[in-house]
Amino acid sequence: MGRTWKYPIDVLPLAQFYNIAYDFNVPFRVFGSIQDHHSFYGAVDLSRGRDRVRPVEFKNTLGAEGSSHVVDPRDNNTIYASTFYGALARAEVDKYPEGTSDLLPERYNDEPALRGQWVAPTILSPHNPDIVYHGMQFVMMSRDRGNTWEFISPDLTFNDPRKMGDINYQTIQTIDESPLRAGLLYAGTDDGRIWRTKDGGKNWTEIRNGAVPQRWVSRITASKYDLATVYMTQTGRRDDDFQVYVWKSTNFGDTWTDISGNIPFGPVNVIREDPVNKDILYAGTDASVFVSTDGGKKWETLGDLPFAYVHDLQIHPRDNMIIIATHGRGMFVLDAEAINKKDSRRERR
Repeated sequence: MGRTWKYPIDVLPLAQFYNIAYDFNVPFRVFGSIQDHHSFYGAVDLSRGRDRVRPVEFKNTLGAEGSSHVVDPRDNNTIYASTFYGALARAEVDKYPEGTSDLLPERYNDEPALRGQWVAPTILSPHNPDIVYHGMQFVMMSRDRGNTWEFISPDLTFNDPRKMGDINYQTIQTIDESPLRAGLLYAGTDDGRIWRTKDGGKNWTEIRNGAVPQRWVSRITASKYDLATVYMTQTGRRDDDFQVYVWKSTNFGDTWTDISGNIPFGPVNVIREDPVNKDILYAGTDASVFVSTDGGKKWETLGDLPFAYVHDLQIHPRDNMIIIATHGRGMFVLDAEAINKKDSRRERR
């Protein structure tokens, strides 16, 4: 063994992506952060055909190795990104790093320091892109693109001093606002708490009932099709629990139904709705992506992706392309129209 060597070998896409964001540029661009590197973006060119997307060179952008990103859909150029442990900044993609603005407010000495997850959640309101939501241990809201802030929740974690450490824990991991109703917000924490507000943060209700275990809430997704419907995934990776936790509620989270179906193993990191068909769901796990065409009753493996952690996935709502961030094998795009057509053929039969 080792007597002969072959050189060179093809470059393998082994980047460890944490997250995905997209814009509405033509061609649209995808953004993500990579472990031990930084944050990058690249264009998804569909001009050769939806099944002929070629690898592209990614460029440096705002963020860090563990960041979330969101791009203002009005100009496809204003980007928000967390850096380490929830520090938040804003910049222009085509001018970065010039003009970068740090956005987190200063705290008084007698106020609790802000603590954020490694990849802290940041979203723009689907009802008004000037409104920014950011999750630390509190849900923060800005009405002016991050220049000033309101704290619209109490500490939503257990805030247990015995579990404090030099790596932030007891933080908000996921936030979402209903695309159908402004001010209907959901938040989930890394120590297993799940919350809802129907009035923009004036009142918060905890919505983890006895059916849902106390586990790291990896993602909450408010439905774009039905006001009362919300989806949630959990991961027990850090508790040596590899069960599959995928939940659906049709009453704003008051009760939850297990829709993990036949997904063979977890943990589960993300769930998304299809932008065209309300019955199609996508779930990203520590092994692959699974797709359901019947609202979560049955799941199938999506495509021929490599075995890798899928930390995030998005479906571009204009171009209907599935974007998948793997933590180890780079980023992929797949044509979602094939899944929509496959489901249509089933309905006709």
